[in-house]
Amino acid sequence: MNQAVIITGTPGTGKTTLSKLLSKEGFSFIEVGKLVKEENLYDYFDDETDSYVVNDDLLNARLIELIEENSSLNPLILDGHVVELPPAYVASCIVLRTSIGLLRQRLMDRSYTDEKIEENVEAEIMEVILTDMLNLYGPEIVSTVRSDVSTEETFQFVLDILGKI
Repeated sequence: MNQAVIITGTPGTGKTTLSKLLSKEGFSFIEVGKLVKEENLYDYFDDETDSYVVNDDLLNARLIELIEENSSLNPLILDGHVVELPPAYVASCIVLRTSIGLLRQRLMDRSYTDEKIEENVEAEIMEVILTDMLNLYGPEIVSTVRSDVSTEETFQFVLDILGKI
């Protein structure tokens, strides 16, 4: 069975930057948020939270199709924070973490609203995504990687993890 590697974390932790670097090493990747918008895999857009409310059933069905269609020797990289696939389809889950100061700056650079910045900073402090992934997939396949070091260091940590699967 083909499997995927989930690269996840709070917005601003470096998921897409890392995924793009991995693509240069022969990995195919999917930006899950972009896929949700392009293929209408959501129920509606919530103006209050300024985000799409993902239809998990539609998203999971589409991701499973893409994983099964992956003909590469490398697992498919899924870049996003809304991925909750059945564990059989997940070879590894890498949760990116960053310092609060750096996260806040990255989100300000993206012109996030103050409310959205605080929401994401709080999620990082409370380890929301890490806790969700550990509950879904267990500590055997969930790894935490700091993304507040140099991009090259983060990339090397991830390559080391991928070399073990």
